[in-house]
Amino acid sequence: MGLSSATCVIIFTPATLQREAWRALLSQQPGLIVAGAINDLAQLAAFLQPGQPTTLLLDLPAPQLDFIRQCRTISPEPGILVLVPSYDLADILPLLQAGVTGCISRDDSVSDLACAIIAVGRGELVLPPALATRALAALARGEPIQGTLAEPLSDREADVLRLLGAGLTNKDIAQTLILSVRTVEAHLRNIFAKLNVRSRTEAALWAVKHGYGSAG
Repeated sequence: MGLSSATCVIIFTPATLQREAWRALLSQQPGLIVAGAINDLAQLAAFLQPGQPTTLLLDLPAPQLDFIRQCRTISPEPGILVLVPSYDLADILPLLQAGVTGCISRDDSVSDLACAIIAVGRGELVLPPALATRALAALARGEPIQGTLAEPLSDREADVLRLLGAGLTNKDIAQTLILSVRTVEAHLRNIFAKLNVRSRTEAALWAVKHGYGSAG
């Protein structure tokens, strides 16, 4: 698989054996290229591929909010995926506020992990759908979000935004609306421009804040 069609993953974990185990495991997964495995954030920039979907996978003994903020400050481009012991909203919400793009349980499968790495590299928020809805609602309650549209959304864009606010992935949105994933991505680009936001998470927060995440 060529570089342009794959998602790069950079692994951060303190222990040498863990880094090598992750490298060996993820190198075998379709759609992924292991760009590097590091234990020092000073090494991060050397492994970034400009313009390439990239995920920073954090395997830490315990998630550290200051460390995550530092990752985001050093390099805002890659998505950040954190391994967590369980899907507990009280634990995950501070991680999202610190800049994490997705969380995956240590009890999930390797295929789930690979899919999460790819989705985070595309800028998707990766959480179980029910938890994503609760997390976005909680974040929206505390976020100052721009309330004026640059121009009205089309009916189809409103449908996409509503499903985005419900925590669905691009693939789930495509299946629900009987569209291709590429068409969903095109709608999202238009939505971002109209909402004057830069990321999927910002758009999802806007959707929740303005009622687009509600059922119906």
